[in-house]
Amino acid sequence: MPTMPVRGKRFVIGVATAAAVTLAVVTLNAGAAESRPILLVIPPTPAAAAIEMPSQIGISTAPQGLPTELLATPLQPRARSVETVGRFVDHPQAAVPPLNSSGWSSQRIQVPALGIDLPLSMAGDATVEDFPPFSGAYILRSSSQPGRGTNSYIFAHAMPELFKPLWGAQIGQQVIVTMSDGQQIHYRITRIVPNVPCPDPAVPKPAGLPAVLANATECDLSWTLPTPTERLTLQTSQGFNRNYGEFIVIAEPAP
Repeated sequence: MPTMPVRGKRFVIGVATAAAVTLAVVTLNAGAAESRPILLVIPPTPAAAAIEMPSQIGISTAPQGLPTELLATPLQPRARSVETVGRFVDHPQAAVPPLNSSGWSSQRIQVPALGIDLPLSMAGDATVEDFPPFSGAYILRSSSQPGRGTNSYIFAHAMPELFKPLWGAQIGQQVIVTMSDGQQIHYRITRIVPNVPCPDPAVPKPAGLPAVLANATECDLSWTLPTPTERLTLQTSQGFNRNYGEFIVIAEPAP
């Protein structure tokens, strides 16, 4: 797999238009880059999203429900990033772990409206970041545990039982993270960002891609970076290779 020169730190990225989704991981070390494979692509979920996905990508959207079959197409490695967001607000129904606390770690992530209910843990090593197991969602090692007042970059494969339902995300939907002491941190989806570019020069670009993907020359690494306030950045993929772009969902603490 080709390496991509990027600056920053290791992070993962997902691809998801309203079509197919894929996930990728990358390590960025000031000046050096590490290639990382993208995850799986699956048929799109229902078009209930709060954003309009480009149809010219060549992936159709299922009208009803989540498809049960998996069009497992391995994706190529890529690099990505994270942007800043959010304000940290204690939810009235649950105390939030103290900022910078190292004692509590995340256990599960739920998006009730989308049927997402998965184990959540910090990626243990580069292998997990390069190609996450199909058993849950993972936090980028260069990112942060939820509840620390900064960005938590969380990724999973675009499979019906994992993060594929994010294709149908809508603004305002609830996201819940359960910590190791049983407490829960509540968030709301505040932003949905399709077509996050991370081109793969080794793979021909399909025709009809949106300009942001067709003209991309390097990965957008901003999404994985620390933020000044509490935020979740959920990522999965949206196409059959890195050139189809990534799919990002931002959630901030619920008031």
